[in-house]
Amino acid sequence: MDFELPSEVQSLVKIAREFREERLAPLEEEFLREGNVEWALRPKLQEEARERGLWAIEVPAEHGGMGLGQLAVCAVHEELNRHPMMFEVGGSPEPVLYNASPEQWDPYVRAVIDGERRSAYAFTEPGTGSDLGAVETTAVRDGDDYVINGRKMFIGLAERVEFLILFASTDPSKGSRGVTAFLIESGTPGYNIARLLPTMGDAWVPTELEFDNCRVPATQRLGEEGKAFSLADEQLVHGRLKIASYQLGIAQRCLDDAVAWAKERTTWGEPIGSRQGLSFPLADCAVELDVARLLVYKTAWRADRGEDIRTDAFKSKLYATEMAQRVTDRCLQVFGGRGYLKENAVQSYFRQVRLWRIGHGTAEIHRWMIARDLLGIS
Repeated sequence: MDFELPSEVQSLVKIAREFREERLAPLEEEFLREGNVEWALRPKLQEEARERGLWAIEVPAEHGGMGLGQLAVCAVHEELNRHPMMFEVGGSPEPVLYNASPEQWDPYVRAVIDGERRSAYAFTEPGTGSDLGAVETTAVRDGDDYVINGRKMFIGLAERVEFLILFASTDPSKGSRGVTAFLIESGTPGYNIARLLPTMGDAWVPTELEFDNCRVPATQRLGEEGKAFSLADEQLVHGRLKIASYQLGIAQRCLDDAVAWAKERTTWGEPIGSRQGLSFPLADCAVELDVARLLVYKTAWRADRGEDIRTDAFKSKLYATEMAQRVTDRCLQVFGGRGYLKENAVQSYFRQVRLWRIGHGTAEIHRWMIARDLLGIS
């Protein structure tokens, strides 16, 4: 692997850096104080990013995207996550949508690429996380429709999007092999947002959804009946890799801030960075961050070569999220009491990172899957 990013990726990262410095940085004080920015501002920012060339990064060129792949996605999102707002580049359909039928393509896939519509991904339930076979939401065929009943939990942005990608069981007796994906239009009768779920992290307020005899045309089924297991697996693999890249930007920003403070703050006439008790943890941060970056970028590079990265995506997200948790904790400690102030980005990152050790599969699930691969357990 060449240890230098391709020139086109470097150019895109430069654009992302300029966008972050010019458009996101001025919003940081408000974001840290309020825990978010006004929602209406986010689509405007995405449109501004699009005008600069940050849009549909990994979408194949034949579909109107940049066709730059996962390495570009990871590098750009590392750069953007040096701001605590959790800003994402738009125009990229959820990977599962590429299984859309010709009739579904324009209203769902093309509309996302064009920036006309947005989607949310509804998988997790109150009693079901990574175990797809335990999904209790059901979809029962009734003539030309499916009737959906059940609840979903921790669904991000459901109240803000135009349609939902829903996973429901069409044959509970088959476990994970009986789960099917559906495209649900927001506002469909019987589909309701039960409540918002405020969390300890900034920016992310997921929802709980309920389906009460929600009738959906069979033409809204995504892929074949009972085939959602492979669709979900593909979806989560790429999601884990992107999440891992977030951690790189988070850790780099916290380390940079902590190093600057360690040079500025003095005790007994010397910078606190001269004390081994603080300088050694910063050294550990730098080493772990470099290791994580190599792992994430190599996995993205392999994905772009068409290789199977399923296990490497588990490794990347597992290591990067736990690395970022350690880095944010150490850096907050370097700041002392100032690290606990809401005006300090480190405290926001410290809370946000805790989510990523859970979402898209817990660290424990990742270790289990890595071990299964090592031991050859199917």
